[in-house]
Amino acid sequence: MKKHGLITKFAALGLAAALGLAGCGGQSGNGNQGTAAAEVTITAEDEALAKELLDRNVTANDVITVGVIESAIAQLKEKYSFEEQAELKIGSGSWVYLADKNGWFNELLGDNHTTVKIVEGAVGNEVQLMERDELHLMNRMLYPYLLYRSQGGDITAVELSEDPAPGIVAILVAKDSPYQTLADLQGGTIASWKAGCQYVALIEQTNDLGWTEGTDWTYANVSNDDIKTALQAGEVDAISVHPFANINNEIISGNFREIANAKENGVYTNYGGASVSFAPTEFANTHVNLIKAVLKLRQLVNAYIIQNPEETAAVLETITREPAENTIWYNNRSAETFYSASAPLSQLIEDTDNYQNWLVENTEEFTAEGRVDKETFFNPNFFE
Repeated sequence: MKKHGLITKFAALGLAAALGLAGCGGQSGNGNQGTAAAEVTITAEDEALAKELLDRNVTANDVITVGVIESAIAQLKEKYSFEEQAELKIGSGSWVYLADKNGWFNELLGDNHTTVKIVEGAVGNEVQLMERDELHLMNRMLYPYLLYRSQGGDITAVELSEDPAPGIVAILVAKDSPYQTLADLQGGTIASWKAGCQYVALIEQTNDLGWTEGTDWTYANVSNDDIKTALQAGEVDAISVHPFANINNEIISGNFREIANAKENGVYTNYGGASVSFAPTEFANTHVNLIKAVLKLRQLVNAYIIQNPEETAAVLETITREPAENTIWYNNRSAETFYSASAPLSQLIEDTDNYQNWLVENTEEFTAEGRVDKETFFNPNFFE
């Protein structure tokens, strides 16, 4: 790529310009749908930072602009020779929607004749979809990834996030509930979803209180789709959830009260609550360059979302119909997980194995017989 002190070009992006455009709605996208031409200035500083970020993870200290993203895309195309793939199927999420709507997938992969399909409704069905070649890249918490692996899922981790702050999990009661603290819930019923790691955060907290499930409290396994209704209807006394937009609107309005979060400096906040990107093992091993480039784009877009909350949430509202206020609220709670882990691979393996030890000791879903070999937690092609 020729170096210039200042580059101005027209590109299919510009978040403000995109506001009036129809959202992708989870349909297959190739970067050409829902985009608008906007003038983008790429400075020498943008190019320099983009070049640096090709060889290290994006951090919260890096100021990510559209110019940095544009320059990084151009440099990624020079750095990598992408493997052939007609359609790359990625699980839906904020960064995927923005990358699609702003044409960044097409800029990165169009010359490779690779289009991106956004896969909706993949949560809880990832392994089955991957087995049928209907999903190639997904991001979930570390808990379901390890659970799938322990059950024999042929998947591999290609990226891990930083650890979360306690507020990424909220234990909620109704506004008129007599419960003021988690300890007050002894004898009550608390719901969570066993397919999600908010369940782990709840178990860690109840264990610390010395409670025995079934004696001191009752656990109810309720899906994310139904859990809010269960609390509203009085079917349970409390819920342990990730306060996504569909939940935090009840907190913002005052209908739900937050009485606890994940344990400060606990198993969950030290390593168990990290998120992980994973792919079918064979697909990851045969599409290393393609996935590396897409993951770098993910890092950049994720950082851009956190650093430009009002602008990006407004665009996401046109796609997901979730109010911008609610998206910003949850992103603030989960901001750490928008950045990839900076610790060396040896530390990530040790932390994850400690988490697996805790899961085997404290949950029915994990057993000593089903332990995942710690040397296979993370795909070495993607962790240097």
